[in-house]
Amino acid sequence: MKSTSADPSGHWPLENNPHNFSAHELGSSARGLTFAEVDGRRAAVFAGRESSLQVTDHPALRASPEGDLSLSLWLHTNDSAGGGDVVGDLISKFDPATRKGFQLVVSTQTGTTVTTQPNYRQLQFGIDDAHVEEAWQDCGRPGHAVKIGALAAMNGHLYAGTFEMEAEQTGHVWRYEGGDRWSDLGAPPVGCNSVGSLAYYDGDLFAASGRYNPRGSQLGLTKNIRPGGPVYRITPEGQWVDCGHPGAEGAAPDNPDTQTGESNQADDTNCLTVFRGQLYATSHHRRQLYRYEGGKNWKPVGPNLRIMSTTIHEGNLYALINGGGVYRYEGESDWTWCGDPPRSTQTYCALTHQGRLLVGTWPECEIVRYAGGTDWKVIGMAGYEREVMAASLYNGKCYFGTLPMANIFRMDDERFTYFGNIDNDPSVHLRRAWSMAVYQGALFAGSLPQGKVMSRRTGAVVTHDHALPSGWCHLAAVRSNQKLTLFLNGREVARSSVPTPLHTDTAEPLHIGGASIGHAFRGALRDVRFYPRVLTPQEVLHLASL
Repeated sequence: MKSTSADPSGHWPLENNPHNFSAHELGSSARGLTFAEVDGRRAAVFAGRESSLQVTDHPALRASPEGDLSLSLWLHTNDSAGGGDVVGDLISKFDPATRKGFQLVVSTQTGTTVTTQPNYRQLQFGIDDAHVEEAWQDCGRPGHAVKIGALAAMNGHLYAGTFEMEAEQTGHVWRYEGGDRWSDLGAPPVGCNSVGSLAYYDGDLFAASGRYNPRGSQLGLTKNIRPGGPVYRITPEGQWVDCGHPGAEGAAPDNPDTQTGESNQADDTNCLTVFRGQLYATSHHRRQLYRYEGGKNWKPVGPNLRIMSTTIHEGNLYALINGGGVYRYEGESDWTWCGDPPRSTQTYCALTHQGRLLVGTWPECEIVRYAGGTDWKVIGMAGYEREVMAASLYNGKCYFGTLPMANIFRMDDERFTYFGNIDNDPSVHLRRAWSMAVYQGALFAGSLPQGKVMSRRTGAVVTHDHALPSGWCHLAAVRSNQKLTLFLNGREVARSSVPTPLHTDTAEPLHIGGASIGHAFRGALRDVRFYPRVLTPQEVLHLASL
């Protein structure tokens, strides 16, 4: 069969088998795939880590001499209630050792210290050739922030939740407007000092209020001792609607110590997480995970342990515990102990890398990988720090923020490479890289005590900062020499510039599904195509109509 320049150099219809139907002889191996009719279309069904299609490297799977390439596919996913919180890797050809290649993923990130879900079902297309932006960019200080407790990219915007220190200051929610500009979306009506977590649920932004005690960061006593705790829904009109206080029922009366600001009531709510179509929240003091039941009602579901954060991995919700352990939620009030990461007394953050669950710990500042059952393997220590706080998977690599220096490290195999500092305030001994999110193609990080948001880029990335709709969608990712473009159902939804010539050719296999980057893909794929050229908008629209 003779091919033309208009034809894809790799084409996998995935209707009844995993074979390539282009003119090129492309060797491949498939495992764990089933072929079935999914909502009216024949497709390959991928079931997570058990399923993958790997295509041997071939000159036909290289970009054009100018660096051009295009990817096109049909994707089917379940909604959150059907287990579609995590979608995962779609297509990648990436060498992590040289940081070279490309990837197309649907990213859900959870488990950044008490923030949770900075990214949820968001389309990301990245290329790299070991290129790093020269320095972290200062994106400003929202209001009088001392801590950026939460960063979350949702519904096309980047939001920050903050802690403020003075007596008449309160936590706020801010929306990023570019440069160093932020718009104030208001503060919890209870007047507490912190907004520690954000989530996008049922069409609205939700914010968790709390009273942060800054003594643990050697900032002295908080001057605002008003308790927090309620979760609020922020309407498009800017109203803060009280959705109730997880853990408030049955708590002792609030009598804060006027010297320390500490309270005997559950006065903070953390870790808002959307999981299987429902909203969950944690309370440090009440030692519970709570499920939102509507109105102002929350139902406790265990495990009677102080939860630092939660994360979603392989379709399950995990709790990271103050005390070091990790537990898996089995539904209702049932939990399974998954062991204690070695030497950890506080397990703070988590992410999924190449299908494996990683967590960050205190006091050895180690990254530890879950090996199943109750077993954990120590990967290594991030610099000479004490605590791993923030975590993010960005353009194929894992990044971790630390205490006490507020440094960022990139994980390279089992080594950790210094990636810069985001808070160098010399007057404070304990500085924290607290929160992270991927937004508009960059990695964003929030700090304490300067309360700034910083950003940095590697290679080139374009992101669609909205939750991907469930059901069947057509996706296309196009790289020309100087820009990246994402299309959803035939329409351009995002673009980003390529800062310098980046060569993506690598001898690595092409992965369709699987978990070569982050989460193992769960869903269905059909009509997957690779082109060593730029698809025009008209061609993308045509492919979206097939």
